[in-house]
Amino acid sequence: MNRRDNLVALLVLGTAPLTSFAQPAATPRRIGWLTPTSLEQDKSIIDAFRAKLKELGRIEGRDYEIAIREYGGRPDRLPALVQEILSLRPAVIVTAGSAPIAAFQKATRSIPIVFGTAADVVEQGFVASLAHPGGNITGVTLRTEIFGKVIQLVRETLPFARRIVVLEHEEDPVAKRMTRNFLDTTSGLDFETSVVRVKQLDDFERAFAEIARIKPDALITSQLTLFVANGEKLADLAVKARVPLFSPGRFAEQGGLLSYSSESTENYRRAAELVDKIFNGAKPGDLPVEQPDRYSLIVNLRTARTLGIAVPQSILARADQVIE
Repeated sequence: MNRRDNLVALLVLGTAPLTSFAQPAATPRRIGWLTPTSLEQDKSIIDAFRAKLKELGRIEGRDYEIAIREYGGRPDRLPALVQEILSLRPAVIVTAGSAPIAAFQKATRSIPIVFGTAADVVEQGFVASLAHPGGNITGVTLRTEIFGKVIQLVRETLPFARRIVVLEHEEDPVAKRMTRNFLDTTSGLDFETSVVRVKQLDDFERAFAEIARIKPDALITSQLTLFVANGEKLADLAVKARVPLFSPGRFAEQGGLLSYSSESTENYRRAAELVDKIFNGAKPGDLPVEQPDRYSLIVNLRTARTLGIAVPQSILARADQVIE
């Protein structure tokens, strides 16, 4: 073998590890995401989730991918969507709301489940405790005592209000506890309270006809999946019934009068941190359930003008967002 042949042989051997023995790229881990509303409504929280993972060094397409399905608050679609997501073999599931969490919990005890928002998670049996969840579920919970703050805002905004109605989705597992919390909060106050119940979206018209007959000074609803998924219709019916809508959800952005709620984008940034820890090997049952510490007061002045309500300056001065 001449010198030239020796050089060629050495070059081939020197490059062999880079070609013949190169390691294949790792497959991105799949996140199965079931949104209880729609992609359009949840765009901001999905963007916040992705942004936080990027801050943590996770690149979409390289380290993870998200398979998103829409629930839209329709119970009839839930079983098939749960099975569809499970068939994708996700490394972790992200969802929100009592019904989706319960459906996934029944379907799998091994795949980690992270919820972005949920209430009464201990009482519903999703976790053993907030500090030590156990099992395969963790996430960010809602504070049901937020009803007390909403009642205070009703009193401050409408000092002469006496008759209040709470709208309840009676098929949601957490609804009755929320209603009980509302009634406990108003107990002893100078309010006449009543409850109007709905089972599904088709009941909204009938429910608001009943609310119109009651003629309440204020309507309160909660951040339940059926209401969140149909927030614009809910707010529109409230305006047509000439009743101001107050809520722990963000319904003021959709036409309600006033909302006081946790920052949903911040909740999902926290959910992303939990997913990152799970990707790093942590068990969901060892990751404490987190509670929001940032809340936003939103006032819709367009709705206020339509209803002829003068929102006090004390409320507007504290508002995080005023919709003109």
